[in-house]
Amino acid sequence: MKKLMLSLAVVSLFAITGINAQTLPNEATDFTQETTKIDPETLPEKVKETIQNDETVKDLTISEAHQVMEEAEVYYMIKFESTNPGEELTKKYDAMGKEVKEEKAEEPVK
Repeated sequence: MKKLMLSLAVVSLFAITGINAQTLPNEATDFTQETTKIDPETLPEKVKETIQNDETVKDLTISEAHQVMEEAEVYYMIKFESTNPGEELTKKYDAMGKEVKEEKAEEPVK
């Protein structure tokens, strides 16, 4: 009977240890964001076309362009000089020229 209780205790210990080992976070799945400043002239043609067809930014000057690697995807972060001095407008596009809208956390309704 003592051997049976001891065996159950050892098996339980291994089971608990195994469960804890599986719940550790996997650091290999953490994605990093890498940003590289690029010349606006080197933007992909699809992105340039989208900018030219966008009424809100087509007449604005590009002040900065960045290529962003985020979660294994390539995006282009474009900063436009606004018509108002000191203001900038920033838009994000994917490699196909589609504008990527940033999802904002919704505020709780009171």
